Amino acid sequence: MLKASRWAFLLVPVFVLGCGSGGIGLGNGSSVSLDDEWQLGQQLAAQVNSQTRLVNDQGALSYLRNIGERIHAQTPLANRPFTFNIVDDNDVNAFAIPGGHIYVNRGLIVQADRENMLASVLAHEMSHVVARHSIKQMEQANTINTLGSILLGNAGNLAQIAGQIVAGGAMARFSRADEKQADDMGLDLMNRAGYDPHGMLDMFQKLLALDKSQPGSVAKFFSDHPGTQDRINDISNRIGQMGKTSGTVDTQAYHSSLKDRM
Repeated sequence: MLKASRWAFLLVPVFVLGCGSGGIGLGNGSSVSLDDEWQLGQQLAAQVNSQTRLVNDQGALSYLRNIGERIHAQTPLANRPFTFNIVDDNDVNAFAIPGGHIYVNRGLIVQADRENMLASVLAHEMSHVVARHSIKQMEQANTINTLGSILLGNAGNLAQIAGQIVAGGAMARFSRADEKQADDMGLDLMNRAGYDPHGMLDMFQKLLALDKSQPGSVAKFFSDHPGTQDRINDISNRIGQMGKTSGTVDTQAYHSSLKDRM
């Protein structure tokens, strides 16, 4: 995300559905069911939305959702609702929270010169959700012990977690392995959704160049998604191994309906 997740690809499809609503293979045997995760996500999103200034431009939101749903349809969670929001913040960032809630800052959209560049960010963030990285992180930190009380209506715990998410302190920093998995999966989702996956490479390269020319301008993004040259090299190598990588690069509608409105 950017604010709470970063990108991923797959050489071999590994989307394996678990039993009932218990989760997917990428969830590493989470003790939290998908139904509970989506319930938690709805409650967290309500708190995050109350603590964050969101863009209410329905035309821009509609176009963002179109991009997101094009990718969402390629995931094993296509039957579960995802939401896509624009944060009214000029900082370059994006993040996802459990239950399929994706947030992209206005400042990141401004820097996404082409549609496939923004699609790469959405694909990365959605991959964190599909792989259930946030739930895994909560389990490892033992904060999952509060899940029962949250689902029973403990607004205090909920508001605290939401505040940490908004500040970038909760579910904002994943392990290197999780980030790589999100990159790999995100590339695969982009490709299957008909987007040229070079958009992920172009997005990372632009943000690294921006960081060098305007130090601090993308500090928040890179604090959550380390932008090393090794990572760029890995993305480039993955694209080279993918075979057919043609697809949508840019559209005029992206500029008129979304980017130029930011």
